[in-house]
Amino acid sequence: MKEAEQDYRIWKNKNFVVESRITLSLWDEILINNFHEKLNKILNEIDEQIGYVYSNSKTLISISFSGDKKIMELNSFFRKKNSSTNVLSFPSNNKFNNTLFLGDIIFSIETILKEAKSYNITVENHLIHLFVHAILHLLGYEHETEEQAKKMENLEIKILSNLQIDNPYN
Repeated sequence: MKEAEQDYRIWKNKNFVVESRITLSLWDEILINNFHEKLNKILNEIDEQIGYVYSNSKTLISISFSGDKKIMELNSFFRKKNSSTNVLSFPSNNKFNNTLFLGDIIFSIETILKEAKSYNITVENHLIHLFVHAILHLLGYEHETEEQAKKMENLEIKILSNLQIDNPYN
């Protein structure tokens, strides 16, 4: 079986390095470009709300823009759930050479497209929400209990509001 063609991109600012792997046959280039253009603002807003940035090091985040097939494999292996999902995040928090590797984020475009249509929101806004959600997971936020979920949701709502994105939980 032929492996899907991939594109690799690196985005940097003074605090973050984001490495992206994109399955070109699945993802729209305009969506990816718009997302990358907004990364600085998104990460700055997350930092503003939770005071995350480590002043003496860069923070590395790895993103895979993939599809249902890959995310189903990962979801099955790591979470024992035989289904696709919109995003998975895998925290790392390993530090090397003055860089903190925060972890991996994997998106599934098919699920994101279905959900955006179902929720009547833009794919781009849904992707940004899922990115914020995944970053919060990488930082240790969870939603296993009602109290944890409310705390995480409120933080997401505040970050997204400051990015001019409507409350996704309405």
